[in-house]
Amino acid sequence: MKKIRLKETSDYNHFWQPMKKMMSLPLEELAHLRIFTKGERIIRYNSGTDMLYILLEGKAKIYVLHEDGKQSIVHFVQNGELIGELSLLEVEERTKDVIAQTECVCLAIPLQDNREKLLNDVVFLQQLSYYLAEKVLNRTERFSEGLNYPLMNRLAAFILYTENDGFYHEKHTEVADYLGVSYRHLLYTFEQLRDNQVLKKDKPGYWIQNRAKLEALAKDS
Repeated sequence: MKKIRLKETSDYNHFWQPMKKMMSLPLEELAHLRIFTKGERIIRYNSGTDMLYILLEGKAKIYVLHEDGKQSIVHFVQNGELIGELSLLEVEERTKDVIAQTECVCLAIPLQDNREKLLNDVVFLQQLSYYLAEKVLNRTERFSEGLNYPLMNRLAAFILYTENDGFYHEKHTEVADYLGVSYRHLLYTFEQLRDNQVLKKDKPGYWIQNRAKLEALAKDS
C-alpha cells in the first residue's frame, strides 16, 4: 500500500477533485490517497477499519466469511463507491474482507479525527443517504433479477461488470454462489457462450470475443 498526501498528487488530481462536492469540509486537510496493489487487502475481516475510503480508480471485491470457513462475495466495488461507511456509522460489528481486484486508487479519510466532522456535515450526510439508498435499491433489483431472468442474461451482465480490459477471470465457485445457481449450471452457460463465440477460453479466464453479442444479452436482463 502506498500513501500520498493530496497536496502531492499532481498525477492524481483528476481522480479526487470531483469528490470535493461530496462534502463542505476542506478535503485537502482531511484526506490522503492510498494505492493498493492487485490482491492486497483494503480492509481485513473482523479487524475493523480506521479509514473511510472512496474508490477513485480500480475494482475491489467484498467478501463475507462464514463460520464454516467458506467465503462468499457480497459486492463488487466500482469507482465512486464508499468502503467503510458502515464503520463510520458504527453499525457494523465485524468488518468484511475487502480485496483489491485490480490496482485501486482510494481517497482515504481517517475516522478517528474526522468522524464527528463528517457526521455533522449536512452535504456529506445528504450524499451518504443517497448512496446508501441507491445501494439497497441495486441489491433489491439484483435479487429480483435472480428470480425473473435466465442465467445467460445475468451472467452476460456480470461478465461486463467484472471484466478488465476485455478479460474475465472470476472463480466459478464464487460466481455460482453470487448468482445463486449451481456450479454445473454455470459451467454449462459458459460453454454456451463459448460455442456461440461470445467468449474465448484462455486460462485462467476468458477473453470477450464478441462484445456486441454480450452486451445484447446483458440488456435483456
